[in-house]
This record gives sequence, structure tokens and C-alpha cells, in this order.
Amino acid sequence: MTRTTARDDSPAPVVASHGTYGTVQAAYDDAPRDGERGVAIELTGAYDPRAETYPIELHADADGFVPVALRGLGPSVTQIGHDDVEGDVLSIRGEGPAGYSYPYTIESLRIRGGDGGAGLAVASSPQGMVNAVVFRTAGHGVHVREGDHGSYGTTFTNAQAWNCGGDGFRLDADARPHSTHFFGCRATACRGVGFRLRGYKASIHGGTAQLCHSHGVEIRSPVASIRDAYVEGNGRREEHPVEVYGHGAHGLSVSGCYFHGATPRRCWHDRDRVLRAVNLHDSRGVTIRECVYRGYDDRFFRGFGCEQVELDEGTHVALDDTDLA
Repeated sequence: MTRTTARDDSPAPVVASHGTYGTVQAAYDDAPRDGERGVAIELTGAYDPRAETYPIELHADADGFVPVALRGLGPSVTQIGHDDVEGDVLSIRGEGPAGYSYPYTIESLRIRGGDGGAGLAVASSPQGMVNAVVFRTAGHGVHVREGDHGSYGTTFTNAQAWNCGGDGFRLDADARPHSTHFFGCRATACRGVGFRLRGYKASIHGGTAQLCHSHGVEIRSPVASIRDAYVEGNGRREEHPVEVYGHGAHGLSVSGCYFHGATPRRCWHDRDRVLRAVNLHDSRGVTIRECVYRGYDDRFFRGFGCEQVELDEGTHVALDDTDLA
């Protein structure tokens, strides 16, 4: 355990609610496990990400779960991980419903590394909050995984996944990530899917899905919604590039979004433009309205085996000759 004291001449890298430490892991491991309170861990300007051993594990253990709030000085100042980190950078594993009213909080920092893993890996941790975090990782930016309990009710605000080697934000169905919401989040130039949505009532409010190598948004669960988002130029490595892909996306709602089928920079398909903005298979009860679109090779929307699709034709605006459906 690396611990500093008030007598040290050098500034403390990590200031926790129970002392000062050299690393996040040491601060978390030394936190009281009394079941009555969580621990605040703040990273100062003296924090050195190379002092850590990765992954940083904020896990429930035999002594109990310690609810945690981990904060940096902002993503332009505080970094966790580095380019040489293999596997996960930051791993959170809670106790499911036992931590329901004590959600984890991660905010105001940048996460790098994660080759073969994720910048942030989450399991069995409901109701988490991730705010103002930038992911630039060799693997997935965020990976919500299967655990002994569900990881439902998580909220991401102003989180950004830039040029990640896998998905920007990946939710696994077995993680039961119901009611996961993204507000003003961004997935740009990720080599997988920008937002891989699973669980009932996942939603994207605002934000951007742009230039990802696979779909900008992929949905395989019911009652998802995408509202007021900017979606452009995804599917760069797909033979049939589409921006939003859904299968079994019953009750999907897409509204107030801007779609642009441009293909700037190098693509791995031979199309001049993205094929479609919204492409659905075997989905029913879908509503798509009030979108602005342009620049698609085939059309704005196409459904295969879909039922009860309400396109609300009079509410859309085409900026060129792209057909609606």
C-alpha cells in the first residue's frame, strides 16, 4: 500500500475521505468497510497514472462493498491509465441491489489504455453515474458486463469515446442494463459500434455518433429511444453501411435527429455514401419522426420483417434527393 502523510514535502497524489495515498487502489483498499458510508477519492495535479497497477479494482469483497466517488480535475488535466495498459483500466464490481441507494460516481477525468479490455468495465453495479469522462482506449471505451446481479439504471452525462479500438459504449444483454441513459455523449471514430444498446429502455438524448467503423447505434432490445442526436458517416468497415441498426428493436423511437450519410476520409467499402440512416429487422411498434437527413445511397429508412412502423412522413425534412423509404 502506498500512503502519504501530511509531513511529506511533496503534494499528495490522491486525497481520500480517510487519508492521503499514492494511488487510487491503495486509497480504496484502505477505506473503512463499515457499511454506513462510502469513500470520496479525489485525484490532485500530482497524480501519476504510471504509479498504479492495472486494472484499478473498485470491487465488493468479503469485507463488504464500499460505495465510491472518484473525481479528477477534468479530462484535460487528470488521466487514469496510459497507452501501455493491457486489459481493463478501471473495473467496478458491486453487490447488485445491496448497493442500490449507494451508486458509484466517476467524473472529470480521462481514461487511456485498455488493450484487450475496456477503459471502464462495470458488473453488478446498478444506478451508477459517469460524468465528464473521456475514453481513448485500445479496447472498448465502456463495457457493462454480465455479473451476479444487474447493472441497471446507469446514467452517462457528457461522456466521450474517441477513437476507441472496440465499441465506444457497449452494454451486454446479460448485464441486464435496463434504463441506461446517455445525455450529451459522443462516440467518434471508434473501430466497433458507437453505442451498442441492450436492456429495456436504453436511451440516447443529444450527443453524437460519428465516423465509427461499424454502426453508429446498434439496438437489439425493446423500447430504446434516440432523440436530438447528430449521426454521421458510420459503418466505415461495413459492406452495407448504416447509421442505426436494429433487430428486435420493438417500440424503438427515433426523433429530432440529424442524419448525414457522408463518407469523409478513407472507408473500407466501395460506396460513396452511407447506404441508409435507419435499418431495422423484425421490429414492431416503431416510431420515427421529425428528422433531417441527406446524403444516403439508398434511402433514409428501410425495414425488413417489420410491423407497425410509423414514419410520420410529413414531419421529416430531406436536404437533398434522398428518398424517405
